[in-house]
Amino acid sequence: NRAQHDVIVIGGGPGGYAAALYGAGIGLDVGLIEKGTIGGTCLHVGCIPAKELLETAHVFRTVRDAADFGVNASPPELDWSVTMARKQRIVDQLVAGLGTLLEGRKVTVYDGVGSLGADRRVTVTGGDGSTATLTAPAVVIATGSLPRTIPGFEVDGRLVVTSDEVLSIDALPARAAVIGGGAIGCEFASMMGDLGVEVTVLEALPQILTGCDPDATRVVERSFKKRGITVRTGVTVHGHTPDPSGGFTTVAFGDGESVDVETVVVSVGRRPNPDLLGLEGTAVQLDERGFVEIDERCR
Repeated sequence: NRAQHDVIVIGGGPGGYAAALYGAGIGLDVGLIEKGTIGGTCLHVGCIPAKELLETAHVFRTVRDAADFGVNASPPELDWSVTMARKQRIVDQLVAGLGTLLEGRKVTVYDGVGSLGADRRVTVTGGDGSTATLTAPAVVIATGSLPRTIPGFEVDGRLVVTSDEVLSIDALPARAAVIGGGAIGCEFASMMGDLGVEVTVLEALPQILTGCDPDATRVVERSFKKRGITVRTGVTVHGHTPDPSGGFTTVAFGDGESVDVETVVVSVGRRPNPDLLGLEGTAVQLDERGFVEIDERCR
């Protein structure tokens, strides 16, 4: 199958679907390629579900501490399955809304992996192995990013998870180690700590939230301390040793220190996701970190 468009967008996340909608809004014939579900990281395993869980944690903490305000209530109990169902319901509503927007702007959505070849020719490979060839004068690469991992902490979705998996875990652990004290790591530490998880944040740099205003960082550090969240800065993690029972693992860090946890959340940033782009026969170049090299106009 072959199709011609004015613009082809590879990737249906916030960058990709926004580009598609803008293009269609000015009268261009746009083809949008997405291998999963429209919405990308932000909608499915990022901003939206994370904020929903943070709001759940806020409500839980408010009820738990209600007596401080003269409001007497029974100690709250968390039904994690209800929390997960609410999160998914919100995500599904937003996905449906995006689908309606794209359909209304007459954006053609292709379900599959888009690979860019010579002469701005894009091959779409569907999950069933079928292929389609698209061409356009302009191609927008919006393939997003993936969680970074670190040696010694292979992600298994159970003892070791990234931000992708932690937002859909079956149950909260009693104890968790968050490796990385950036914005994402601190979000998860805050959420889990408020919901009763014993949390230890392990950060290699001298402070958490590096790059943020120091005053804001100190506010977060004081808040974490007040809420019982342990923060260890300036420490290197060395690996982890699962217990034979499979119920927990021991994380080694610093100078001979360790902590036993049921879940390790690896939150050490994100990396570009050009892995399936192809790029054979094109002039597109990647730098040493995997980012697409661009000029001052993102070309």
